[in-house]
Parts: sequence; C-alpha cells; structure tokens
Amino acid sequence: MKRYYSLFSTALIVVAFLLIVSCSKEKDSKDTERDLIDDLLAKYGDTCFVEHDGIYLYLVEQGNFEYSSDDVVKMTYTGQSLGDNFTFAKDKVVTFEYGNSGLIKGIDMALPYIKQGSKGYILVPFKYGYGKRRVGQIEPYSTLLFTFAMQ
Repeated sequence: MKRYYSLFSTALIVVAFLLIVSCSKEKDSKDTERDLIDDLLAKYGDTCFVEHDGIYLYLVEQGNFEYSSDDVVKMTYTGQSLGDNFTFAKDKVVTFEYGNSGLIKGIDMALPYIKQGSKGYILVPFKYGYGKRRVGQIEPYSTLLFTFAMQ
C-alpha cells in the first residue's frame, strides 16, 4: 500500500509541476504579446486600427467594396510568428468564400472589418491562432502578425 501511495504522490507532484510550468508559459506569452502589441501601436500609431476581442487590425489602405457572404475573396498574406520573428508564409495567396475562409479564427474575426482593396496588418493573439500547440515550425503560444492585401 505504501508503494502505491508513494507512486501516486510522485505522479501528483509531476502533474502539479507540469501545470505550473504550463501556466507560467501562458502568462509569459501574454506578457510578451502585450509588449508586441504596444510596440506595434508605437510604430503605426492608433490611426486606422480596430481592436476586436484581442485581434488588432491596422489598415494602411482602406478598400472601398464591402464583401457579402457569397463573394469569393482573394487575399495575399505573409505570416510571421512575432516572438521569434519567424516567417511561416511568404506572399501566400488564398481564395475563399467570404465568411468561410478555412483560416485561423483570428483572421475570420478580422474579415468583417476589411474591404476589397484593403492592405494592412492583422495581429492575432495565440488564443485565436494556433493556441498551445505547435504547428509546423510555429511554436506554441505564438502571437502572429499577418501582412495582407485583399484583391
């Protein structure tokens, strides 16, 4: 019985340690994310930007045509993981039906504020990007920055 108790105690300690490390990683990521957002605000100012539930949209050039749900949208983007300045997509072109991009949630959340012909940046916190998981070379908890142009 003592052996099982000792094994259970050890397992409990390991689980508690992993939870603490995970929470610490998430907190550090949120702090880093806040610093990155502040840096972008300092760089681009707060003109032509929209904040929606943690997604930041900076419009360098505002388009003039609003999309509707049946429109086919063409978007060119470059994606970057900000924490390590890793570029994971360079001038990638995607075509999708408006409202059903198949892209990460953060991009879908920004689309209602973007018109055809718009150019700018979308800053996506990790929770609306790839979250706590690694995707390819993108680290867990990565804040993503997309430079985009809508055609």
